[in-house]
Amino acid sequence: MLIVVPDVNVLVSRANADRAGRSSTISQKVVRQLVSGELNGEPLQLAMSFKMLDTYRDVLLRKGYDREAVAQSADGLIALMRYGPVGFDPYLVLGGTPEPSVMDVEDGGVLATAYAAHANILITDNLKDFAGHDAEAYVTSVARSAAGTQRELYCLIRKRPDGHSLIVVHPADFVRWTESGFKMSAGAIRASCTAKPDLSR
Repeated sequence: MLIVVPDVNVLVSRANADRAGRSSTISQKVVRQLVSGELNGEPLQLAMSFKMLDTYRDVLLRKGYDREAVAQSADGLIALMRYGPVGFDPYLVLGGTPEPSVMDVEDGGVLATAYAAHANILITDNLKDFAGHDAEAYVTSVARSAAGTQRELYCLIRKRPDGHSLIVVHPADFVRWTESGFKMSAGAIRASCTAKPDLSR
């Protein structure tokens, strides 16, 4: 079984794509995979915290979304958690960042949620925010924007407090790896990707 934490930026991007009438954006594909309840044949459990859900609601309301629709969307995420293979409730995560090198309190809370849930995968568009001194980085692909610019993508491998690995992955790589059947594990990533020592680019 895989336990997956989606960062709020991925969920907001999906809501924006839905509102714009799009149908096959990266964020929409990520959420469809999460809703399916499985990942490459393995049961998938969604994990989020109360704080993450509060942030999700607040961001959508600031962007002018209908209050009732926002509440229904957040309730839908809670239902996905509760009816997953493990049956999680949203996590109550207290305190600041769990890792001193993750300076942003909000990102620290997301990482704390992933650790508390024993998550295997954290999906975020803000990879650099989760890169600490103990995180391994690996080049995964090059993404091209609609404007034609290129961006080198990478993933992170962080060691959870229980000694197991947490894979921090960009939504584009999550979709690409899911569609190709690639196993998102520390061993598979180390074997197939090139180490990225410089996270400043």
